[in-house]
Amino acid sequence: MMKKTLFFIVLLLISCSDLRKEDQLAKLKTLQDKLRTSQNKFQAAFIDSLHVMTMSSSDLERSLKQNYSSDTVDIALGKRVDDYKRMRRMFGSLGNFGSKLKRAYAEQEKQLQSLFLDIENGYGERNKYDTYIDLEKKKNEQVFVLLQEYLLLKKDALEIYEAQHLWLSDFVSQLKSNNE
Repeated sequence: MMKKTLFFIVLLLISCSDLRKEDQLAKLKTLQDKLRTSQNKFQAAFIDSLHVMTMSSSDLERSLKQNYSSDTVDIALGKRVDDYKRMRRMFGSLGNFGSKLKRAYAEQEKQLQSLFLDIENGYGERNKYDTYIDLEKKKNEQVFVLLQEYLLLKKDALEIYEAQHLWLSDFVSQLKSNNE
């Protein structure tokens, strides 16, 4: 009788841990799906030509410095040039954000997969699985915040680029033709 009772208690404990295991695996799958969705959003927004845009804007600024000389400063031109310089500095930050995000996605994806396998196979301290899941959820949120900052910075930089690049490029071309 005692063996049967002990057997049922062990069976009950194993069943309860399996129920938690399925719930924990489902939570991890959700975290992985959200991370992949965010990563796809980043890849769609990533600027492959950022280096080219940075070099182009640097060359344009250099040409402006070489070809523009005036005793007075036009306020409108000064604002355009100032915005353009600010945009070029944003490109550097965008490159850094992009590199950080690529690393963060790779690390987080690896960590989630590792935790998933640990839970699936019952490795490690089972009583801490929920804590680990909460920690990974917080890490996911940090990556999502970083992505939002990237997207906002990209939006601001591209708005300036679109508003100023063509105008300043034409202006420098006119300066060059006047100087020749």
